[in-house]
Amino acid sequence: MTRMTVAYVLDAHNVTRVCHFTPSRNLPHIVRDGELRATKDLAGDVRAVYTATDLERLDGHSDMVCCTIEYPNACYWNKARAKRSAVLFPTWVVLLIDPSVLLRPGTLFCSGNASRAYGATAAADAAGLLAAYGQMVIGSGGRTFTRSGTHLDPCPTDLQAEVLVPGPIAFSDVMAIVCANASQAATERAILVRLSLPVSNVRWLVAPAMFQPHELAALVHAGRRPSETMWEVPKGELTR
Repeated sequence: MTRMTVAYVLDAHNVTRVCHFTPSRNLPHIVRDGELRATKDLAGDVRAVYTATDLERLDGHSDMVCCTIEYPNACYWNKARAKRSAVLFPTWVVLLIDPSVLLRPGTLFCSGNASRAYGATAAADAAGLLAAYGQMVIGSGGRTFTRSGTHLDPCPTDLQAEVLVPGPIAFSDVMAIVCANASQAATERAILVRLSLPVSNVRWLVAPAMFQPHELAALVHAGRRPSETMWEVPKGELTR
């Protein structure tokens, strides 16, 4: 019998990436620092200008970086945006991260939102990850999620399922930066260029559905991947 490991479960469900939502204003600091840092690290650094989006961290693991598998928790984004003011966080991006970060010792898996029961549902190892793909999963508010036969294989049963990864996560592990539209991608890159930050190796994607909770959920439940378009730097523009 094959020994069940986190790597085995990831491979069995064809997981290709991990996602992390962050306000656009944090992107230059992540690129400059060369890493994505946990809330606790940011709070302890008086020089940090990076803005944490979840100050309460009801999951009780502020030393971890909160991520999701395959697609972002668009429902969380909707709530965070409403809670923290659209003026403070006008635009957001999704970082697509190499799934190998889930193999780190100490990584915790949550079958639903990590804040449920104040983080008590977080579990380590393959059993914790496997629970996120259960036929029936209890999510936030006691809601039961049932996995249909068409559910997109890499996605957990509850689309708010989260993973707590020991930080920091190196920016070199970021596979792509996702924006809601091409105009935003151009703006985000222009800001990085003006700050003389290295962007020549950054891959940009445009995926509107990742920022639309209902549309994203409908596609995943139907077994369809949302459209993702590579955004290319206009010809003639200098790269750095």
